[in-house]
Amino acid sequence: MHWIVVLSLVAGSTLGCSSGGVASAGPGLRVVSLHDVMTELLVAMDAADRLVGVDEPVDVSAEVTAALTRVPRVGDLESILAVRPALVIGLHITAAKDPELVARLRQAGIEVYLADPRTLDDVLSMIRAVGARIGAAAAGDQLASRLQSAATAIAPAPWSSGQPMGTSEQTAPTRVFVYDCCDPPFTAGGSSVLGDLIARAGGVNVFADVAEAWTHVSWEQVVERRPELVVINAYAFAGQGDAADKQRAVRAISALATLPTVVIPLRDSLGGIHSVEGLALLRAAIRSRI
Repeated sequence: MHWIVVLSLVAGSTLGCSSGGVASAGPGLRVVSLHDVMTELLVAMDAADRLVGVDEPVDVSAEVTAALTRVPRVGDLESILAVRPALVIGLHITAAKDPELVARLRQAGIEVYLADPRTLDDVLSMIRAVGARIGAAAAGDQLASRLQSAATAIAPAPWSSGQPMGTSEQTAPTRVFVYDCCDPPFTAGGSSVLGDLIARAGGVNVFADVAEAWTHVSWEQVVERRPELVVINAYAFAGQGDAADKQRAVRAISALATLPTVVIPLRDSLGGIHSVEGLALLRAAIRSRI
C-alpha cells in the first residue's frame, strides 16, 4: 500500500521497540491495535476480548471482521485515550506515520510496542513477544510453533547459492519482482518479510539489494533486473486499483507482458499470521515454473 513508503524512515531493532515498561498483563488488560497484523494476532490467540480499540482494518479475514464487530475504531490521540488502553501495539509503520502520536501516548504513561519483523523467524518471535505482553504466553508459543511447523512443511529452508533445491528442481532461484502498487512501481526491498518468504519458496527478490523494506523503483529498473515471476499484492487503496488493474499495468510493459503472475492477499505479505499462507502461494507459483 502506498503509505508503506514511509517504512524506511524508522530506525529500530529487528523486533521493534517499546516504552520500556510492561503493562499489567492478563484478561483484563486493555489493548489498542493500530495495525491489521496485530489485530489478527490477538484474534488468533483468542484474546480479542482484550481489544478496546483498533485502527480501521484494511485487509483482514471474515473471522477477524466478526470478532471486531463491537470494538471501537480509533486512530488519533483523542480517540485512543478515550478507550483508556494500558497497551498500544502496532508495527514500526505506526511511528513512521505519526511519531508525535507515539510520543504523546508514552508521555501519557501508556506502553507502546511496535514490532519490526523482517523475516519469518522475526514474525514467530513477535508472536511470542505479543503473547507474553498480553498475558497469553502459552497461546503465543503454541501459535508460533504451529506456524513454524507449517512453514517447514511447505519449504524446509531458504535457497542459498550453490545449494540445489532438490534433484527434480532448478538449482538457481526464480527471479521475483513484487508489484505492490503505483506508477512508478512500489515494491519490496531487502528487509521485508515478503523477501524472506520469496527466498524460502525458492526465489530471489530482484530488489533484495535495496536496504529499505518497501520502496519506489522505475519500470526501467524492473526490466533491467530480468524478473521471471511477478508477485502482485491484492488490495485496493486510495484509488490505486485492484489486482486486475495491477496485472494490466504489468502487461503494459512489453518486456514483462508474458511473465507469469501470482496474486497474493496483502495480509499474506506484511509479516503476520498469514505469512505461511503467502509462503504456500509463492512456493506453488515457483514450482509451476519448473
